[in-house]
Amino acid sequence: MTTTRTKILVAAALAAALSLPALAAEPAQAKTRFGLGVAIYPIDAAATMPTLEVYVPIALSDGLRLEPSLGIFTRNRGGNGVDTTDFTVGVGLMGVSHIGPATNMLYGGRLKLNFASAATPGGGSDSGTDVSLAGAFGAEQYLGERLAVGLEAQLGYYSQSSVSGDASGLFTTGVVFVRVWF
Repeated sequence: MTTTRTKILVAAALAAALSLPALAAEPAQAKTRFGLGVAIYPIDAAATMPTLEVYVPIALSDGLRLEPSLGIFTRNRGGNGVDTTDFTVGVGLMGVSHIGPATNMLYGGRLKLNFASAATPGGGSDSGTDVSLAGAFGAEQYLGERLAVGLEAQLGYYSQSSVSGDASGLFTTGVVFVRVWF
């Protein structure tokens, strides 16, 4: 009899514990916010992510963020040099955990496609698509209600077309973010 009573009490406590977050949560639509951010990559990351990228973070809920990105980078070498253009589109899906009053921990992944093209002085051209897929872990600090700065570490895989060097492999990099929320 004691075992049955214990099972009922444990089941009731478990049901109450699981229902509390649902009762306290606000609707996801009320939490949706949009932002605009810039990612600053270190110079040594140019081989795997050669563009300056603008991010549009979208807070889908308190704990989930979608981060599409867009970037462009051109190199005009003049004379007998090869001119190149990189146009990058990407998307990140990040979990968000609040670890302090104005601090979030971010974790998730990023997928990027880089459309690379090169033009030679003789009129020849070539184009290709580069791909990178990375796991990301970082943190952001809010300096006010709408302004956040963050750091992110990435470990990923890249595959470059012949235009970008015809290479593939693993990479690590660090990223500094600045985001403004609306």
